[in-house]
Amino acid sequence: MLSAAERAGAPPPGVWVSGGGADVAGLTVWTERVAGRGEDAEALAAHHRGSRRGVIAVFDGAGGAGAAPAWRGPGGESYTGAWVGARVARLATECWFREAVERAGPDGPLHEGAPEALAEELRRQLDAARPRTRGRITGSMRRVLPTTLAGLAYRLTGDAVAGHALWAGDSRAYALLPGGGLHALTRDHTHLDDALEQLRADPAMTNVVCADRPFTVDAHAWAFPLPCVLLCATDGFFGYVETPARFEWVLLRTLAAAGDLAGWARLLRDEVGAYTADDATLALVAPGFGDFAALRRAFGPRHDAVRARYGGEGPEVASRGWQDAAWRSYRAGYERHMPPVREAGAR
Repeated sequence: MLSAAERAGAPPPGVWVSGGGADVAGLTVWTERVAGRGEDAEALAAHHRGSRRGVIAVFDGAGGAGAAPAWRGPGGESYTGAWVGARVARLATECWFREAVERAGPDGPLHEGAPEALAEELRRQLDAARPRTRGRITGSMRRVLPTTLAGLAYRLTGDAVAGHALWAGDSRAYALLPGGGLHALTRDHTHLDDALEQLRADPAMTNVVCADRPFTVDAHAWAFPLPCVLLCATDGFFGYVETPARFEWVLLRTLAAAGDLAGWARLLRDEVGAYTADDATLALVAPGFGDFAALRRAFGPRHDAVRARYGGEGPEVASRGWQDAAWRSYRAGYERHMPPVREAGAR
């Protein structure tokens, strides 16, 4: 059912445009498996027109480690530490970005010291929000206000976009390029480095943002020519597909079927809702395309190539042999712009 704003032609929440469409446009998708109880925070998307800088980020409260109650709402509802942690981390990241833009001025470097400054802001706000009474749930795996974070801080310069991926945990940041497809820009903080094995094993994280233990925010520099698509996602989007290539197929087939950004956002929401078993959040920015028709046209050839190689349906897609073969042919491109293992945080 369309909202009154949608019937009136206004873009629904989750779709934004800066500079009349000529500068940058984007969308966010946020879903909950249980309404009102989702431990993903809503995605962050902020763009400063004057400096052409922006940030997109996602936050996934670590439900197993943060299952203890941490806050009681005005109506008496109890919320977990994971729920609170993700939302405090979102606020801290937005505050860090706004302060960094103001400090850098119109032309200064935004990313100098970014991971340390962001980590410090996260620690400050999480410490202020942490419960002051000791919970009854204890154990070596428990954390206070634990959450993942994956973000892309970027700046548009002429015919290029450059920036840093900033992350902790197993949420991910990507570039989606018309000629090369989906490229991971982060490396999960787990003991497994193979993305297909991570799908199969769902390994424990070795580093998460939290209020009670040391953590790191890793950083990885990148730069791409315009136009391109940049995105961040929690594992509800990419952790329930058969092989990593299938996440790109989700992105491209919904793009091809959409008539505008709002339609793409709705199709992504409906698609992930059909296959995920978790909350799912995505933030996406598409600089340099001019309009949605140009964006869709640019990815037409890539859509056809991915459909031919990885877009099959039926029993074969569920087979281990098909998944292994798909990953062997896809892996080199997917990992081309990843940080090396040595750059990853706590191990």
